[in-house]
Amino acid sequence: MSVSSAPTAVAARPARIQWPSEPIAWVLAGLIASGGLLSAAAPRSLLPLPLAVSAVLECATGLLLAWRRDRPTLVAAVVAGASLLTVQPALPFAMYSLAKRRAASPLRYGVYAAAVLSQFTMGAPVVGVMAAALLVGAPAWRGTVIRYRHARLEHLAERAERAEREALLIARRVRAEERAALAREMHDVVAHEVSLITLHAGALSVDPQESERARETGELIRVTGRRALTQLRQILDVLRDPETVESSFQPGPALRDLPQLLADSAAAGVPVDWAPWSATVTEVRAGARPLPPAVEHTVYRIVQEALTNIRKHAHGARATLGLRVNGENLKCEVTNPVTGLPGEAAGEGAGLGLHGLGERAALLGGTLDTENRDGVFRVRLRLPVAPPAPNREQETMRAEPAGEAQ
Repeated sequence: MSVSSAPTAVAARPARIQWPSEPIAWVLAGLIASGGLLSAAAPRSLLPLPLAVSAVLECATGLLLAWRRDRPTLVAAVVAGASLLTVQPALPFAMYSLAKRRAASPLRYGVYAAAVLSQFTMGAPVVGVMAAALLVGAPAWRGTVIRYRHARLEHLAERAERAEREALLIARRVRAEERAALAREMHDVVAHEVSLITLHAGALSVDPQESERARETGELIRVTGRRALTQLRQILDVLRDPETVESSFQPGPALRDLPQLLADSAAAGVPVDWAPWSATVTEVRAGARPLPPAVEHTVYRIVQEALTNIRKHAHGARATLGLRVNGENLKCEVTNPVTGLPGEAAGEGAGLGLHGLGERAALLGGTLDTENRDGVFRVRLRLPVAPPAPNREQETMRAEPAGEAQ
């Protein structure tokens, strides 16, 4: 008979026989089958079948044990049925597998009944009872105990996993409530105060009685305040609901905004020169590998914080900025002499600006170092060009305003 080729569709292919993959199953089946062959040498049999037929049947049921893990009910039923005709060494193994792998059901009890009934064909009732207890009852009891033990362990594992999930949900809910409270506080206090500053600066910039210099300063304060309010609103949106604003959140300032930052710094009394070894912003952004937005944003924030500290602690000093990509890393350095006069804001701030930015750099796989040597203060930043993706919780405060003391 010719065999037709298999269809091309996977769903139309006939089911393949799943051969047991465990060596123990094959060894056990082989041993019991060998026992069936040895029974053929017995001089006589108490059972109605000829010895040759009994030996073949025992071999077949012994080999069938190889599938007792995948088809325990079927294997146990076949072995129990075969026990009605001949002695079955495979019976206790089949009963054990059935009890261990199948819950109580009418079918399972029917197989047990057939197995017990088969033992009374041995002759005397006492022998049948003992055989049923040893070959059916004991293996079934042992398998049931192990199955319930495994079920108990699985139940405990599920309870532990469920408790862990509930704890995570509670922690997330608490964090969400804390973020909402922080957002309300920032909106009621910080946003209100910055709005007042912007309003007064706008009035100063259009007052004809003020000098040109005062009006320019007022306009600069107004523009800076409006920019700070825009970024503050973005932070508040993230604090209130980081999940829903993920797609609409606009990234903070990046390298393309550095020229404006340097111009604002010069207008505020801290001019910035480019270091001789530095590349331009255009050269850095047009490199062989595009910089991730998180890297550009971190560089901007650290330069911003360094210039803020110069205005606070060395007002009037000239700063030097260097920026270059070397291989897999981006290097940024801001230096300034420490001989300048302290600014009006000196001593203000919590002193956590550079510390927080150092944590931001660490999240991206980089480092931030500061050094005060030979009358020059240095802020050095190193970031990998392709940093690991930061955690969502760690991104929540990625656009915080600068302005802390060094």
